[in-house]
Amino acid sequence: MLVFCTEAVYGQWDAQISQYWRMKNFYNPAFIAETNNIESAMLHRRQWVGMTNAPVTSIVSINMPLKFLGKDHGVGAVVTNEKIGLFSNSYVMGQYTYKFKFKNNRFLHVGLQAGLMNIDFDAAKIHIPDSDYHDPLDPAKPMGSIGDKTIDAGLGVAWIAPNYYVGFSATHLWDPKFDLGDDLSAYIARTYYLMGGYNIKLNNPLLELQPSAFFKSDAVTYQIDVTAKVEYNKMFNGGISWRKDEGFVFLLGVKIRNIDAGYSYDLSTSALSKVGNGSHELFIRYSIPLTKKREPGISKSIRIL
Repeated sequence: MLVFCTEAVYGQWDAQISQYWRMKNFYNPAFIAETNNIESAMLHRRQWVGMTNAPVTSIVSINMPLKFLGKDHGVGAVVTNEKIGLFSNSYVMGQYTYKFKFKNNRFLHVGLQAGLMNIDFDAAKIHIPDSDYHDPLDPAKPMGSIGDKTIDAGLGVAWIAPNYYVGFSATHLWDPKFDLGDDLSAYIARTYYLMGGYNIKLNNPLLELQPSAFFKSDAVTYQIDVTAKVEYNKMFNGGISWRKDEGFVFLLGVKIRNIDAGYSYDLSTSALSKVGNGSHELFIRYSIPLTKKREPGISKSIRIL
């Protein structure tokens, strides 16, 4: 029935990230250069552990702010490699944002990303059950790897304030297509993302509540993540997320000097829980300040200064 009756199949393309607020620029280029630091980050996700050929995703990101002609800008790049079944997808996106500064340290970012996507399919690993006769010269028998390349782009805007943020973006703007030969072709549907978060200071000055939400849609279906996270002393954090139709995500994180690290575990409540043992995700970011903080101390004579 699947082979003879189905003409098109629809599915999610962009990798799913549980710690979305840590790598917001993966979904929205307007979120680069949020701080006055050079930021490099890496995320590794193993989804549905225990399932054969389950998705494995690795993402590397780097971005920094810069000034040009008296204006504030941001530049960066995202490199992604994802293996899903017999597919191996990799892509490199350059990112740019223009920053409009407002009063009280608030910014409006307008971002753009563009790059090259490479899609590979290892047809040689297709399993064909034994039968009474196999012709080794049968052209229908998979012979090796096939693939294609395509250009992709995305746009985004973000409003960033000291205690909250909100951003909207659209990726795969022109529904890029790729061809794997033998009349096997597909396209990547344009996808929309809406993300926001808030920092709420509690009566205890060492505690801060950080709720956030993430909405994803391709105009056909949608998914939403809702997160409640608590941070202690600007160092330790933990919380829980709820994901529509999928289950819950448990979160832990720590910040030490210039290093921000996090771990998440997805506990599925869907039918996938019968064949998989949840999903694991590791994140680490290293920040390099572009300006040094001046340490208070004893100054020399003003003539020397």
